[in-house]
Amino acid sequence: MRTAVVIGSTGLIGEQLVEKLAQDSSWTSILAITRKPGVWSNPKIRGLNFDFLNWADLELQIQSFGGSRGIDFFCCLGTTISQAKTESAFKKIDYEAVVQFAKLAARCRAEQLLIVSSMGASLTSKSFYNRVKGQMQADVPKHFSGRLHFLQPTLLLGDRKDFRLAERIAILLTPAFAALLPLKYKPITASCVAKVMVALASKKASGGLLIDNAEIHQICQK
Repeated sequence: MRTAVVIGSTGLIGEQLVEKLAQDSSWTSILAITRKPGVWSNPKIRGLNFDFLNWADLELQIQSFGGSRGIDFFCCLGTTISQAKTESAFKKIDYEAVVQFAKLAARCRAEQLLIVSSMGASLTSKSFYNRVKGQMQADVPKHFSGRLHFLQPTLLLGDRKDFRLAERIAILLTPAFAALLPLKYKPITASCVAKVMVALASKKASGGLLIDNAEIHQICQK
């Protein structure tokens, strides 16, 4: 009997992930952590609203829900600077909250932690977005020593609830050039990323610390 704890459960990838985890017999219960209330019909799924402030209380709720054995943590948190409004606010979600979740995974004795990062994540990137993702990838292993995967997708395709102009333009142009792109850069569906997270966590697929966009495509097609 395994428990899945998912943060960012109502996002583009998170929503898909929660549903796929519920359909997989490897997990008997899923705790879907969200800022906004979510609606799930599967009895295996329990929603939990969280203000991203009281991490100690969240720890107690997770331990009450899943105990301290057979727990897997999944992080699908992510925003954009345009949504967050400031670089500081962006970093609070894409770095600080993710690192806090990794610390929580360690304290809850999670066996594995899977995190959605981004292609291009690097401490030395000229892009602030990618530097923050790189810093997150560098710091999470300092706090969590269990089985760890960072997935690094490129442009995500799917029915996004929030409007992102740059992504919408890129998606409209995708059919014209996607076939010419190598797998490393080819846009990928949120459903595919979620499928790969489930495959890795259930050990139906293998992978290293960093799962780049090409490997996500390859695992998804199996």
